Amino acid sequence: MKRTFYSQIISVLSLCLFTLVPTWAQNQTGPAYYSTSGRSSFSRACLLGITCGNITNEARAVDADFNSYATLRPATLTLGLSPVALRMHMDAAVPKNHRAGVVIGAATGLSAIGTVTLRTYLTGDPAPKQTLDVTALALVALGSATPGRVEFLATQSFDQIEIEVNSLLNVSYDVRVYYAYGVDANVVETARGVVSRFLAPAAGVNYSTAGVDNNNVQVCVNSNVLNPEQAVDQNLNNYATFGTFIGVSCPNTLRVKLEATAPAGYQAGFVVGQQGVLDLNALAGLRLTTYKNGVVQETATGIQLLNVAVLANGRQQLSFPSTLSFDEVQLTRASAVGVLDNLAVYYGFGLEPSVFRDQTPVLSNFSSGANQFDVASNGVLCVLCANVNVLNPERAADNNLNPNDYAVMRTGLAGAVTSSALRLNLNGTGVAGNAAGVALNQGAGLLNTQLLNGITLRTYGGTNGDQLLETAGGSSLLQQGLLPDGRVEVFFRTTQSFQRVEVEVSNAVALLDQTRIYYAFAQDRPMGFPTTIVPAAAPLPVELRAFQATAIGNDVAVTWQTASEQSNSHFVVERASGAASGFVAIGTVKGAGTNASSRAYSFRDESAAVLGKSTLYYRLRQVDANGQENFSPVATVAIAKQLELLELYPNPAASAADVQVRIAASEATAASTLLIYDTRGTLLHKLDGVSNSLKISALHLTSGIYNVILVGAKGQRLSAQRLIISGN
Repeated sequence: MKRTFYSQIISVLSLCLFTLVPTWAQNQTGPAYYSTSGRSSFSRACLLGITCGNITNEARAVDADFNSYATLRPATLTLGLSPVALRMHMDAAVPKNHRAGVVIGAATGLSAIGTVTLRTYLTGDPAPKQTLDVTALALVALGSATPGRVEFLATQSFDQIEIEVNSLLNVSYDVRVYYAYGVDANVVETARGVVSRFLAPAAGVNYSTAGVDNNNVQVCVNSNVLNPEQAVDQNLNNYATFGTFIGVSCPNTLRVKLEATAPAGYQAGFVVGQQGVLDLNALAGLRLTTYKNGVVQETATGIQLLNVAVLANGRQQLSFPSTLSFDEVQLTRASAVGVLDNLAVYYGFGLEPSVFRDQTPVLSNFSSGANQFDVASNGVLCVLCANVNVLNPERAADNNLNPNDYAVMRTGLAGAVTSSALRLNLNGTGVAGNAAGVALNQGAGLLNTQLLNGITLRTYGGTNGDQLLETAGGSSLLQQGLLPDGRVEVFFRTTQSFQRVEVEVSNAVALLDQTRIYYAFAQDRPMGFPTTIVPAAAPLPVELRAFQATAIGNDVAVTWQTASEQSNSHFVVERASGAASGFVAIGTVKGAGTNASSRAYSFRDESAAVLGKSTLYYRLRQVDANGQENFSPVATVAIAKQLELLELYPNPAASAADVQVRIAASEATAASTLLIYDTRGTLLHKLDGVSNSLKISALHLTSGIYNVILVGAKGQRLSAQRLIISGN
């Protein structure tokens, strides 16, 4: 039976990746559904048979052209008693847990509209499956110069979507209806993990509110946490409360036992609320600590380490990715910031990382960022804007994803420049339903409403990647998430597949000047938080602490580290050359058997570049002494174009006396051999330990054609060139 072992992957070539199932491919959204069936129906109510709403070009809302539209016009002077509705049939039945929505727009900006309602239907049932008032979203969409999305999460299957527009007294307006959609929302309902839930919670056993030092010695007791037992009972809607910071002998502290041990690589944290998004000051005053068997394992504090994300009902999850297994988590308030007074703490957890983010996103991570971007000013692409409006734009498109590698958006420019934009190619295709966005930094922590209102995101696709597909901007349409290193992801959820992402920053928002852009992404971003948590996988024979693959010249260095090993026979290094191709074994590394201490391993793939692929995928197959197999997460590596290590010049040459040989990469010369063959395959010369530069005049080659080959210490072919000596 094959199993999977888990760890955090830390790679300079990709985001932190995790895998939680034996398959390795990206967990992409399912198929998207659209109103391209050609079938629709229109309804309206007329007040006293006199004033009625109307529709034009009804068929355009159900054709295959997403840029064409039908137009709904509600009647005026009816006090909301004369709505018009357009029902669009989908191309197939849409399963539950999909985003059900309609793309709409207006001919002119609006300051007020009547009510807008969405309904879903299923053939055979005349009653609507779900109904939702989307007036607030519609006002944002209709008040913009570009089409926008009004949607809700469908908890029941449907095959028709209806949009109803009502009148507003004395206000006449048109609503353009482009298309309806049903897109997989990647709803997380069930996940593997462990939480702090017990049938009969006991102080000192399942929880503690005492302050302790790193040696687990109690230093204070009065941390003012109310109802701590409610953070460890079986009702995950109950909660403990952090009291005020004043008059206590130690900071608010709540340490909870988990129902079992969480493996290394799981996200460790708490569900807290209900106060809106925790701001920068609040995050700086919170600390998370993990324990195992009463011993401190890891600690994370502040925005440089903690993840925070908004959940339903005003709650948030606060967590960090672990690198060691743990069976307790502790939340400590180390600041008197008032926003943390009366903080509700629902439960602690150790959850598989796929609950929190896509494990294999598509990024703007090319081996070279050159020619993988465009820069615009005032909505017009311009070559001269690069490194004027946007400094070092290529850095947002290269495969260096470290926080010290970024482009800079400059908005504090004099003159008539109102906005600057950076359009980035993705190293793959974002599918409909993916979150499209950029990782950026402006100050620290989550962006406030003013800053979000100065940011616009767009997606592009089509044959050349230049067709504008979707636009989202402002705090009403954009979402954001905080990465562990303090960078922010700003994004929106798409309805169409795309190849490029553009971020535009308004010059009107002075605080956005010098905004750092790190990379663009397409992510199958999970929605919600699991309502059902099933037990985590049992501890595995090998605990993997780190695994990464790094391009070094023409090779790929695969390295990993174990925390402990039990009956470990060996590792098989496997490689895949494409997202749809299978893995093949390329090498074997002997394991340590049984070993309680940390151990490092490495393997060098010297045939990576000859495959001619821009991206390669690596994983480990760990084999126990009894033959059972476990798979590591997948590491993604961007491969630069194969270097020509061997250079001959001039070529062709009049005589051998004129020919210089240069070895371009210094690392290839240490144990390299130069071989010279004639056209019949006869080896004429073999030069061992060649230097970076040499002449071949002493070889006395006559006129003809020769094959010059550079090989490495293990006999692997590094480079080859054909040499022509004319004899003239």
